[in-house]
Amino acid sequence: MIVTSPIDQTSTWTRAQIVAVIKGWWVLLLTGLVSILAGGVIVFSEWTVDGLVAFVGTLLIVRGALTMFSVPVDGSLRTWSVVLGVVEVFVGIGVFAWPGPTLLVVATSIGWLLIFRGTMAIIGSIMSRGLLPYWGLILATGILEAVVGLYLLGRPGLTLVATVLAIGFASMLYGALEVVTAFGVKNLPWRSAPLDGAHSRADDAGRLLDQVGGRRT
Repeated sequence: MIVTSPIDQTSTWTRAQIVAVIKGWWVLLLTGLVSILAGGVIVFSEWTVDGLVAFVGTLLIVRGALTMFSVPVDGSLRTWSVVLGVVEVFVGIGVFAWPGPTLLVVATSIGWLLIFRGTMAIIGSIMSRGLLPYWGLILATGILEAVVGLYLLGRPGLTLVATVLAIGFASMLYGALEVVTAFGVKNLPWRSAPLDGAHSRADDAGRLLDQVGGRRT
């Protein structure tokens, strides 16, 4: 999870927060890779409406499950990851469960989800810009997600091709950002300010790496 709650931000992180965020970097990486792969499949495959519904519904359920197990990299409460993960899962189930699924159902469901997620990214990235790796990229992505969401909601007569392109490229873009952020999070101790005035930056980084299971050579 990249950015969750815009109201939980603090000016500093505790050692426990940083360790928890670093330990969860691989979940963010995996979620990003899934999104990139799925976005590529969506864009470059031939689809029927029923096929797109099934694929997008499955993608949302898988992404939601991964999001629920992720740790927010903005230092906010993990509860927000669970909330957004549950929302994604329910949207995915809703796409499946809707009687006679149509392109409008898919576009509307994804549109609202992108607006919700994009709004959290916009506000959260600004509030935590002093702590969050690549906060500018996250802000830009949040804006683009919100724009794509508004596009999907504002075009009730969307064609299958337009819907596929919007959802596919949005998925690849967000996935790429998650991958970049995952590696930034993995290296977080080496870019963080000392957590204790009595120790050097390298000492603090080393101690944090020890706590997450390994020391850089």
